[in-house]
Amino acid sequence: MSRLLNMQLSWPAAILLGLRRLFERNFHHFTGKRYFVDTVRTQVDVRFGMWFWQKILRRNADTYWVVHKSTRVRGSRFVVIGPETSPGWSVGCDIDGRGGIYVGDYTQLAPNVRLQSVRDGDIAPPAPDDFSIFIGKYCLLAMNVAVAPDVRLGDFTIVGANSVVTDSFPDGYCIVAGNPARLIKRLDPAACERWTRARPYVGYTALDDIGRLRGTAIDARLFDRIWGTG
Repeated sequence: MSRLLNMQLSWPAAILLGLRRLFERNFHHFTGKRYFVDTVRTQVDVRFGMWFWQKILRRNADTYWVVHKSTRVRGSRFVVIGPETSPGWSVGCDIDGRGGIYVGDYTQLAPNVRLQSVRDGDIAPPAPDDFSIFIGKYCLLAMNVAVAPDVRLGDFTIVGANSVVTDSFPDGYCIVAGNPARLIKRLDPAACERWTRARPYVGYTALDDIGRLRGTAIDARLFDRIWGTG
């Protein structure tokens, strides 16, 4: 009896899964937007559920990259990200970009990470001139990490779970952990692997088309600091 019941319950789920996959595979034929197919098997693949919450239900609708429905994003216009990184793609993150945030290429944020670019009680600037938080390329911020304003993390910085980062580690190639975070170990740059995708995406936008985000989804001055004016 229980097996029969489980089979009956699984049919609707299987049908919905099939319809979702059909939608994702054919979405670009109708819209010209290929992010469902081009980001498959990447670190930040565009999933139907995330897309639905952002594009249809309008949760974090101004955010130009993919975020989980449980993530809160403020000041997305002042957040600049590199290819294949989506701060808040994991569950429960809090991204406050009002003071300016940069997250470098292929950097990953685990669940419940908080990026706080404006100090509690301070008034956010109308438009920041620079990045309050700067996180380099190929970094990893583990679960429950909090990053305070005025922090610089260089490439290949690994931040241990439950850490609070209040000081900068601009040289990168290190593991830091604790509250406040302190240097735990240096990494050998020669052993740190850099990789790229054949067709990288910056959120919902192919890297080749990044210029169309300037002045629309991303503040022009902060955009130019990373991508230049050309």
